[in-house]
Amino acid sequence: MHTTPPAEHGARSDAGSASVSIAIVFPAIALLFLALAQAVMVAAAHQVALAAAEDGLRVARAHHATLTGGRTAALRFARQEPVLLVPQVAVSGGTSITVTVHGRAPSLLPGVRLAVAATAHGAREVFTTGQGT
Repeated sequence: MHTTPPAEHGARSDAGSASVSIAIVFPAIALLFLALAQAVMVAAAHQVALAAAEDGLRVARAHHATLTGGRTAALRFARQEPVLLVPQVAVSGGTSITVTVHGRAPSLLPGVRLAVAATAHGAREVFTTGQGT
């Protein structure tokens, strides 16, 4: 019969080491997950800002359209999506139109403000009459 010798007096035991390892590793994994979720929120807010800027550009560059109409369209689009907070729109141009949408992405950490901005550029539509040949 084979027996295990008794533990020597003062020998260290591994009992509880798994709990300590989990207590160390779990916060790091949770932090990585939180960072990934925050990155997704920023990316989604940026996509909404870009889509709003493109929509405002589409309206503002149309024949006989105004810059104010483009600003209104971009702001309306941005406000429909809850992932872009406090949207602000700036439209400028003459023959070339620029629409910029600024806002904030929702933050998973209290007190952290993540600014998001996107810009769309395009030429104003101008219709010309063809020269007779």
